[in-house]
Amino acid sequence: MTGWEEEKRRVDTADHATTCTAAAPCTGKPLSGQARFSAGEVTVRFGVETLPGRAQAQDRLKEAYAAYGDTTGYGPADIGPLGTESRAFLGQLAGRDGVAVVLRSGTVVATVTTEGGPVDQAGARRLAAMLVQRIEQAQAGRTPDAGLASS
Repeated sequence: MTGWEEEKRRVDTADHATTCTAAAPCTGKPLSGQARFSAGEVTVRFGVETLPGRAQAQDRLKEAYAAYGDTTGYGPADIGPLGTESRAFLGQLAGRDGVAVVLRSGTVVATVTTEGGPVDQAGARRLAAMLVQRIEQAQAGRTPDAGLASS
């Protein structure tokens, strides 16, 4: 992401029992990954979880929705549909106003959160759309290369 500084990245098996590396790949195992980037005052976090099947992904998506929907600190955001299904929320993220997008694309559940600076629903949508494109590329067996310019 041109103009963004990567602050953190981690890929684990979904149960966090194994951290995946080139020396110890996680082939065939459900994975979870997180990455954090910053640009000025704005921080964006990407979270991705692969699940073994659609039913498990739908269940995980409901859990992720509940994490935002069951509190009074978040309200709905309107950024339009993304992936197979999605919802967006406005509220306090890490103590700052932000946007959280929770989505499913096939058997992958992902979150994109932005916080800091002015709340930017359109920017959060562009970031989430880029992630959906990358997920779809990977699901099609291609190397993900979608960027913000292509979303």
